[in-house]
Amino acid sequence: MRIYVADIPVDNVDKKEALSKIESFLKTDSPHFAVAINPEKIIKAYKDCELKEILKKSDLNFVDGIGVIWSAKIFYKQRFKKRVPGIDLFLDLLKLASEKKYSVFLLGSTENAIQNAVKSLQNSFPELKIAGYHNGYFKNEKEVVQTIAKSNADILFVGMGSPKQEKFIFRNLKNLNVKFAMGVGGSFNVLSGEFKRAPALIQNLGLEWLYRFLLDPKRLPRILSLPKFVLLVMRVPQKIEDEVDFFGIKISNRPKKENIAIVEGFVKDREKTHLIVTLNGEMASKAFDDPEFLKILRDADLVIPDGIGIVWGARKFGKRIMYRIPGIEFAWDLLKALEEKNYRVYFLGAKGKVLKKAIEKIRSEFPKLNIAGHHSGYFDKIEESEIIEEINNKNIDILFAGMGGGKQEKWIRRHKELNVPVAIGVGGSFDVWSGKVRRAPSSVQKMGLEWLYRMLIQPARLFRMKHIVLFVIKVLFKKDK
Repeated sequence: MRIYVADIPVDNVDKKEALSKIESFLKTDSPHFAVAINPEKIIKAYKDCELKEILKKSDLNFVDGIGVIWSAKIFYKQRFKKRVPGIDLFLDLLKLASEKKYSVFLLGSTENAIQNAVKSLQNSFPELKIAGYHNGYFKNEKEVVQTIAKSNADILFVGMGSPKQEKFIFRNLKNLNVKFAMGVGGSFNVLSGEFKRAPALIQNLGLEWLYRFLLDPKRLPRILSLPKFVLLVMRVPQKIEDEVDFFGIKISNRPKKENIAIVEGFVKDREKTHLIVTLNGEMASKAFDDPEFLKILRDADLVIPDGIGIVWGARKFGKRIMYRIPGIEFAWDLLKALEEKNYRVYFLGAKGKVLKKAIEKIRSEFPKLNIAGHHSGYFDKIEESEIIEEINNKNIDILFAGMGGGKQEKWIRRHKELNVPVAIGVGGSFDVWSGKVRRAPSSVQKMGLEWLYRMLIQPARLFRMKHIVLFVIKVLFKKDK
């Protein structure tokens, strides 16, 4: 059973159960890895999307920090069986390897420390087969990976500190030729005699962190991370759902990087046109009075929460959207990803001169982006047919349509003959990229008041304010079905 702590899965196992699980990994042909979970690591995961992905994909997450146990008990009323100190699990795994004839490889720490650690292990476990070892200071990662793979070790222990050790394992797991890998932090330094562990009594009381701080006051910043962890647990739901249902609209509740990965997956599926919507309160308000548009939103393949109103509206029904992503930022980062994959893009929308300047800006930032074609958003029926024919003939991967919320989505869905795997509505992004319209200062964006800023600098948008007012009224007085 896994208990989620601030959306990070942690296995509710004691040390004996963790050992049993790892032993089962060693009997399979596929590689597995484990991660020790403590408050500091969870905090880092919210600043490092790569680390968070690793923690969510780990085969075993055992609870190493007492703060994780306390938080689960206090905030979720759930109890972990017992804390599993990483170094204790490490030592028990070495004992298991010695008894069952599994070979190990040690990677990390300084050359002096790793050599002393190996000597210590040879004295403590004379039957242990050490397939090899290497310090943690290297420039050529590929060579180190090859060395480990050639050693034919069953188990790899990496002591390079977190998150460096977890990233090394995750990045190279398929090429390491080991059955199990685990980060062990400063365990090699303990084995070498450089660090001292707390007395057993202090360990049992869960105060080893205090003991280590008293011996090494430089760890103060790590100690002070505990209050940050408590605030994080209070702010983040125990488990974040991938999607939030808002009036039947499935709104993505994923980080930007994950959403972009989903889009890249859509590109490979050319069986249909996948519609991506960047939704704000104004668009939702229109949809409430427009059954056709509401159905389009409900059937969309990916809906990005663009506006602060969507976040607020979902919260009214007790559903927390953790990742608000302004549509213009999502589209910009998507262009960067498309450049790297050499996907073919087509821009449709805005006035001719505006679109031309926007493309100049895009080319200056993404010189290798494959812009296969473009057309303004003003065209007649004949031109429309020519645009669709051009998109289909040029084998476009992604269409960026900037014709205003609602209109662009309807246009995409109306033209079933479009042979493009992905189409995304980008509203007024071309106007901003061209320099015609300026975005609000970052401080205003963070407060969720960009809509107010745009209204002040573009008084003509005042009449659109009614949609925001209507959205608020409808959310306040309409039941979520």
